[in-house]
Amino acid sequence: MKEEKYWLLLSKKITGEATAEELLQLEELFNSNPEWQANMETLQEFWNSSPVNAAPANTQKSNDAYLAHINRLKEKVADFETTDADAAIKLNQPSFATRKPLYKRVATYAVLASFFAVIMLLYWLSGSSKETLPLASADNKPANEITVGQGSRSRIQLPDGSQVWINSGSTLTYDNFLKSNTRDVQLNGEAYFDVVKDPEHPFIVHTSGIDIKVLGTAFNVKAYKSESTIEATLIHGSIEVINKNRPGTPKIMLKPHEKLVYNKYPVSDSRDQRADITPAEPDAYSITIKPLTKDIPDSNIIETAWVYNKLSFEDERFEDLAHKMDNWYNLKIIIESEKLKNYKVSGSFVNETPEEALKELQFLMPFNYSIKNNEVKIMRK
Repeated sequence: MKEEKYWLLLSKKITGEATAEELLQLEELFNSNPEWQANMETLQEFWNSSPVNAAPANTQKSNDAYLAHINRLKEKVADFETTDADAAIKLNQPSFATRKPLYKRVATYAVLASFFAVIMLLYWLSGSSKETLPLASADNKPANEITVGQGSRSRIQLPDGSQVWINSGSTLTYDNFLKSNTRDVQLNGEAYFDVVKDPEHPFIVHTSGIDIKVLGTAFNVKAYKSESTIEATLIHGSIEVINKNRPGTPKIMLKPHEKLVYNKYPVSDSRDQRADITPAEPDAYSITIKPLTKDIPDSNIIETAWVYNKLSFEDERFEDLAHKMDNWYNLKIIIESEKLKNYKVSGSFVNETPEEALKELQFLMPFNYSIKNNEVKIMRK
C-alpha cells in the first residue's frame, strides 16, 4: 500500500497537481526510502522532455515566494530597489493562470501510467532477486543537509514554506518538521532566513555558540565554525537569543535593525584577531549588541548585501576582507605584509572578477599581487 501511495503522490507532484500537504507526505516517504529518489529524478527528466510540459510548478512557487519576500521588504523600506534578478523572475511569470484542457491531462496521465507500470515491473523483478532490507525507521532517518561550496550561493524553501538564502562555504541541516513541536535547523556558515509565522511551532536556528528562536521574521546569521564570533542581524520582526555556553543567563531579545555579536573567546585569546569587537564582559562567551544604519535598503546593509549578490565592506581590515573574498571568489589570498593586513577599507563588489576587485583595491592600498591557479599572493610595493 505504501508503494501505491508513493506512485500516486509522485505522479501528482510531477504533473503539478499535488497539494502542499501531499508534497510533505511525499517528502516523508523519500526520507524513509532514499532509494525511491532516483525514480523521481528519472520521471522528472522524462516529463520535462515532453513538449507540452509547462513551467515546473516548484519553480513557479519558489518565484512567487521570492517576490512575496521582495514585496514585504518594499513595505518596510520606502526606497527599496528591485534587483535585475527580481525583474527576470517577473518576466518569467505568466500574465494569467492557465490550465491544460481535460483531454490533454487525461492523455498525460495515460502516458505516465504506462511509464509507471514499466518502472514498477522492473522494480518488482529486481526486488525478487535481492535480499529484502528493512525500511529505515522514521525516527532514525538522517537529517536533510544542504551544502553550498566556496564561491557559490543558493536559495531553498523549507517544508514549512520558509525561505533560506545560504552563503558560500555553508551547511544547513534540518529534520522533518512534521515530527516535532519545533522547526529546528543547524547552521555552520551564513544564511538569511525569511521565516513563515507559526506560533505553535517556533523556528530555532542552532549554532556552535547560540540558539536563535523566532516565530516569524527575517534575519541573518553568520556562524562559521572557523571564525571567532557569531553574528545575528535582525531586519524585521523579533528574535530571542540563548547563550548555550552559559546556562541560566537571561535570554536576549533583539529589535529590528540590531546586530548581536557573540564572542567565542576572550579578546585576549590569541584565537580572536578581531580588534573591532569589544566584549561587554571581560570573559569568554560575551555578547555585544550594535545598532544598524536605519532607513536604507537591505541591499545596502553590510550584513545582508550578500543576499543581493553584493560583497560589501565598511572600515574593515584588509585581512578580514581577504577572508571574505576567499569565500566569495573561491580563492586563497595570502597577505605577506603585516602592515597591509591592518589597512582599513570600505566599498563593495557586485559583478567584478577577482582580478578586477584586486585592481580596484590597489587604488586604496599600495600593493602588488600575483595569481597562480586559485592562490593570490599580495605584497607591499
